[in-house]
Amino acid sequence: MYLSKLEIFGFKSFAQKTQINFNRGVTSIVGPNGCGKTNVVDALRWCLGEQKSSTLRSDKMENVIFNGTSNRKPMGMAEVSLTIENTKGILPTEYTDVTITRRIFRSGESEYLLNKNICRLKDITNLFMDTGIGANAYSVIELKMVETILSNKAEERRTMFEEAAGVNKYKLRRRLALRKLDDVKADLMRVNDIVSEVERKVSSLERQAKRADKHNVLNSQLRELEIDLSERELALFNLRINESKISKDENFKKKIHFESEISRFEDEIKDASQRLISIENKLKEKRNEITLQTEKIFNVQNSVSLNNERKNSLAKNKERFLSELEELNTQLERAKTIIEKGSITIADTAGQIIKNEQEKKTLDHNVEVQLGFLDQKKSALKEQSDLLLEKFKEITGRENELRNTIAILESKQVNIKKLNDKIQLLTNTIAKTVGFVEELGNEKGEIQKKISQAEIEYLNQQKEKENLEQQISNLKELELEKRSLIKSIKDKIVFIQNLIDNLEGVSKGAKALLDNKSWSKNGSMILADIGDSDERHRFAVEAALKNNLNNVLVESLEELKKGIEYLNNNKIGKASFYYPHFDELNGKGLLNKLLRFSDKRKAKKLERESGFVIWAGDSIKANEKWMPFFRKILKNICIVRNLDTAFSLFARYPSFSFATLNGDFVSKDGVVEAGSAPRPDDSLFGRKQFLESLSIEFPKHESELISIQKEIEEKENLLNAIDLKILSEQGRLLVNDLSNVEKQLAQFEFEKKKAEDEIEKIQSEIKEHAAESNLLDNKKIKLESLLNTEIALRDSEERKRQTLEDEYKDFEKDYNQILNRRNELSVNIERLVGEKRNTENAIKRADESILSITNSITKRKEDIELVSVETEKINNELETLLKNLTELESVKSTLNSQLGEIELRFQELREEVNSKESSLRVLRKEREAVSETIHNMDITIRELDIKSDNLIDHIKENYSLTLEKKDFDDLSTFDFKQRTDEVSDLKTKIKNLGPINLVAHSEYEEERERLDFLHKQRDDLVESEKDVIKTIEEINNTAQAQFSETFEKIRSHFINIFRTLFDPGDEADLRIEENADPLEAKIEIIAKPKGKRPTSIELLSGGEKTLTAIALLFAIYLVKPSPFCILDEIDAPLDDANIDRFTRILNEFSVNTQFIVVTHNKRTMEAASALYGVTMQEEGVSKLVSVKFNEDLDFVNN
Repeated sequence: MYLSKLEIFGFKSFAQKTQINFNRGVTSIVGPNGCGKTNVVDALRWCLGEQKSSTLRSDKMENVIFNGTSNRKPMGMAEVSLTIENTKGILPTEYTDVTITRRIFRSGESEYLLNKNICRLKDITNLFMDTGIGANAYSVIELKMVETILSNKAEERRTMFEEAAGVNKYKLRRRLALRKLDDVKADLMRVNDIVSEVERKVSSLERQAKRADKHNVLNSQLRELEIDLSERELALFNLRINESKISKDENFKKKIHFESEISRFEDEIKDASQRLISIENKLKEKRNEITLQTEKIFNVQNSVSLNNERKNSLAKNKERFLSELEELNTQLERAKTIIEKGSITIADTAGQIIKNEQEKKTLDHNVEVQLGFLDQKKSALKEQSDLLLEKFKEITGRENELRNTIAILESKQVNIKKLNDKIQLLTNTIAKTVGFVEELGNEKGEIQKKISQAEIEYLNQQKEKENLEQQISNLKELELEKRSLIKSIKDKIVFIQNLIDNLEGVSKGAKALLDNKSWSKNGSMILADIGDSDERHRFAVEAALKNNLNNVLVESLEELKKGIEYLNNNKIGKASFYYPHFDELNGKGLLNKLLRFSDKRKAKKLERESGFVIWAGDSIKANEKWMPFFRKILKNICIVRNLDTAFSLFARYPSFSFATLNGDFVSKDGVVEAGSAPRPDDSLFGRKQFLESLSIEFPKHESELISIQKEIEEKENLLNAIDLKILSEQGRLLVNDLSNVEKQLAQFEFEKKKAEDEIEKIQSEIKEHAAESNLLDNKKIKLESLLNTEIALRDSEERKRQTLEDEYKDFEKDYNQILNRRNELSVNIERLVGEKRNTENAIKRADESILSITNSITKRKEDIELVSVETEKINNELETLLKNLTELESVKSTLNSQLGEIELRFQELREEVNSKESSLRVLRKEREAVSETIHNMDITIRELDIKSDNLIDHIKENYSLTLEKKDFDDLSTFDFKQRTDEVSDLKTKIKNLGPINLVAHSEYEEERERLDFLHKQRDDLVESEKDVIKTIEEINNTAQAQFSETFEKIRSHFINIFRTLFDPGDEADLRIEENADPLEAKIEIIAKPKGKRPTSIELLSGGEKTLTAIALLFAIYLVKPSPFCILDEIDAPLDDANIDRFTRILNEFSVNTQFIVVTHNKRTMEAASALYGVTMQEEGVSKLVSVKFNEDLDFVNN
């Protein structure tokens, strides 16, 4: 298998479609720097699937498309096709020719083709896996890759060994298996959580099923009692309905009697009302007459007021007319004065106008004479000015010619100066270039130093990232534990709260007393709810109190009797009570005192025994009010370490009882209760206190969880802040900077040579410009002489023109004076004519005003006469109105007197009607009371009917039974309350059972089956986990064995080839880190040429390091030869002697491996069987020239 053909189109500098045919053996690609040789290598790498744009020396992948030049447009697509001869069938495909094509468009879209069929990058990667061919495999070797092979980066060096050993597929399978193992573990964790939840649910459903059975029994009893009670109540309701109907008939007869009386009173009231209406009509008529009379009086009063107002208004008008008459007389005198003065003014103005017109005629004649003389002078001046203008034109033309000559001369001199400045600038540039070369050398050293620092920074950041990831992983595990703990506490709180609410563990009688607190003055409590103890002593205390935890506490004999009475009345059962004052009834005799003294002595002795922990009474925590209860119950009970200690001490102290920390109990009566330790959740004693402690503990753990989550977020923010890609990109940029610096060094040398050639060219131009400047200088002198002569003639003509101009100005001045005087007279005449016209108009307006004022005076005198007549008329009318007003008021007074008499008769009759209506209201009220009684009877009957219906519906709805009417002889003596209480008691018991899950049995069976299924699924996952772990171990063993075998082969070949390249006695070796996984261990290269003992290969020369890398490369080839290999200028550091060694070993390996060598070295070129030259005849566009040495040699021989 070998490379057959490479086709490039639109990739980087290859704008035209270029085809390179490769033969077996060694092919060299040569050309000057910057011509595009390495673009051939980039095309090969890119076609094989390279994804890093930085590796292709670009900022982004779209930049590999030809970007255009000054003569060519940019292209929209780049395409590279690589044809491989698969004659030996190394590639897993049936084709002998395999062509891989890659395209990219400026839109960012890309395509991969395999034998012209669209495929995926993964398909191409899988095709070349373990063949030594790939974008990052050792089939493409650059000089910097050789240095990478010998660098301290173990993971990059390891890649070549893994590729040669073919363990990549195993590592891939191991990664997939590890990922699957993580998935299995996660699934197992989820299944365990579900199993735990389902187990709790199954346990809960089992309890619910038991409660459902109890509910069914109580419900059956309730049905029997409630049906019997309902039948009796129904009979009682029917009896009451019959009684109510009899009472209703009696009240109906009373209602008929009341309605007869009401009808008689209503007739009497109707007759009286008609008489009342007649009087009321008369009353209305009289009131209307009074109202009419009042309106007449009001109208007369209004007329009087209106006439008074008119009289006052006329007086004011008369006063105003007299004032206006006086003003009109004044205006009349003023108008007569204006007429007299205006007549005098008109006569004076007419005389002035005649005088001015005569003077104007004389001036008009003088203006015409003077204008003739002025035209003659103006013609002479124009002729002289035209002559002078010609002279100016001649001089201007001469000056322009001189100015152009001077400008050209100055331009030549400026060009000479510029050229000299350019020579100076180029000289300075050459000097600077020398300095720049030195600076770039220093900069190169600095960049190399920064690259080393960047590598160290990358390693540090990588280590910091790993540390943060580990910390985050630990915190997340802690978070998971804390969540689990919080969930556990939350479940405990819910569970214990349910136990407390449902009074689980409390006896039936005590539970009934706790539910109904009416019998106790201070509220009912049991001993278990009023105390607590330390966590360590809780099991022991509960064992000691076990028989008394359900004791109901009472504080008096009366309260004790009420509790017992409540139990007896409700037939609930029995309960245990604790009444501490019974202690006062005994223990007062001498014998009891001696016994107590003896017990105290034994107790003190017991406290000193080994295994004694504490007296049970001393471990109790409770309100001081309840401590006597505990002291009495726990008297002579001590807590010991274990059951053996209890047995040992009981043998010596038989009057004492012993409780162990594990919850075992040995009583002084010889009764032993022992076994496994109880769970804290099942404890009845201190249950409420335990719930309170959990409620306090819960928010603390939640707060700790929030703190852990906050710390995780902070660590993740720090982790996100670490961007190894940026550091890697910085390193790449530094490498690019180093490459740019090297390019700049070559560029500066080129610019220096270019500047020297430019200086020589400029000096030739300066000589040409100097010769032209001499000719222009002579022409300038001649033009200046001619110009001076013409200027003298122009000045003579200018003086003549000035004399003519002065004469013209004198005549023009006289003419203007005459003209100005004539204009002044014209203006004055116009002004006088206007004044005369204005005065005439004023006289005319005054005449018109006198006529108008005279008419106004006459009108005002007539108005004053009319006002006087109207005032007299109003006075007469007022006198008549006042007389009528007196008569109207007298008539109104008579009408008011008549109205009073009618109103008195109306009031008497009204009182009679009111009395009868009052009696009628009493009768109606009695009738309404009877009606109300009848209505209530109806309501009672309806209510009893409704109750009967409801009772029937209730029984039918609850028990699917229709109640029948029955007769009972004992209804009067039957105790409905007792039966109702019995029913209520059963309902209370059913209610106390809490919510009943009627389908608990079916749900229990379903969840039981689900739990069994989950157990089976969990077992399958456990087995799957074991299988995956076993698979990973097998993959590791296979990969390690294969890697170790390949490593030993490479090591052996490396030693032999190294000694072949250097000296048979030289020392070389490959070492792998001991006691480490071979797949992850570091690989160390040992290279010690003869006469040198370097501690590190970094101390070798560039040529020695390169030969060491070549030795390692060919050692890998001997294990698994790559079909072809591309070497990009890796021979650059080698001298001639090393080049010979390099070419010799190339020729040896070229038998089985095809080599494509990009080189500048002549000896390497000589070793090639074919030579391709890359040139750039057109700027920015690479072109290929090929030479086959074997064909040329045959031609020469022939």
